[in-house]
Amino acid sequence: MHHPKYALVSGTYAVALCKDVDGLYGNPVPPPRSVHELRGCEPRGELARAVTQAVVEGSAPLGTLHVRTPDGHTWLFEEARVLGARGDVVTVESSGPRRSYTGAAAHPCGNLVPVPPPEPPEPTRTEVTFVGCSPRGELRDALAAGEEEFAAVRYQVLDHVGNTHHEAEAGHVTGWDTSAHHHGLLDLTVSFPLAGLIPHQSREVWDLWHRDRPAEPGTWRRFTGAARGEWLNQAARRSYGAPEITPDATYHLDGGDVVDEDSFLCALGEAVLGPGRGLAVGAPRAVGELLAGTTLVWRHADVARRCLGVQPWSDRRPATFQEFVDGLRDAGVRLVLD
Repeated sequence: MHHPKYALVSGTYAVALCKDVDGLYGNPVPPPRSVHELRGCEPRGELARAVTQAVVEGSAPLGTLHVRTPDGHTWLFEEARVLGARGDVVTVESSGPRRSYTGAAAHPCGNLVPVPPPEPPEPTRTEVTFVGCSPRGELRDALAAGEEEFAAVRYQVLDHVGNTHHEAEAGHVTGWDTSAHHHGLLDLTVSFPLAGLIPHQSREVWDLWHRDRPAEPGTWRRFTGAARGEWLNQAARRSYGAPEITPDATYHLDGGDVVDEDSFLCALGEAVLGPGRGLAVGAPRAVGELLAGTTLVWRHADVARRCLGVQPWSDRRPATFQEFVDGLRDAGVRLVLD
């Protein structure tokens, strides 16, 4: 197939290449949160702070939480929030099930008890149709045999040479029919999780990057939220051929739209490497080391001073304006705040 935009994958192999999709882009429904009781805990540090806040306010954001149980296992909870505490029992919710983890300091707890979630009030899946598909391998064989359903697949969003923009779980292929708009090809229906729908702005980002790097300065400014993060991801991946960062060079950063970490990194990548390119690092110290010896003139720095690191967060705490300033200056960047 000439320049497919999507692929369906089973195991390590593509089982269909497709020209388009219907129903993938929309407002994702947040997946149900996992709730656990941490029993026999002694809250310390950030956990103690969150417990105190939750007692007063009803709940409190915590970010990433590591818990160690007496059997020696360490468990990771992502995007954790403390819902309350009574005695030595702390109730937390997280963005997904707990995961085994090693290599991090952890809060010792006597036991972890999952709290059964309530039944979802609405359906959790929808139908997504991949349009103009050419089946291959196991899926082609299943269609030829007249099977009513195919095993769960993943999907990939592709650029014009077949590189993957994005990959995620899809679901079971539940139906297929002759494509109404693409002669000799099929439309494949997939039972798809509502939580996995992709915001429309992300599709705009991928469409812009489908063939080549966008060359218009400031294009990243039209995107917000997760779509801006996806723009940054694409820009960092596609920065081959960028001019080298050289000591004694002077770069001018327009900070008028720097309201969060992603917008800072988008603006900085454009200032240093040019439109449609991004830095492959984001931590303050790493950014400073990358620009060591240069001069950075940061215009409208007062916008970032007010915004960086203060917006609501659910996972890790974003770096503050002062942390980026310190990271740059400690690495030897001559920083001019304008």
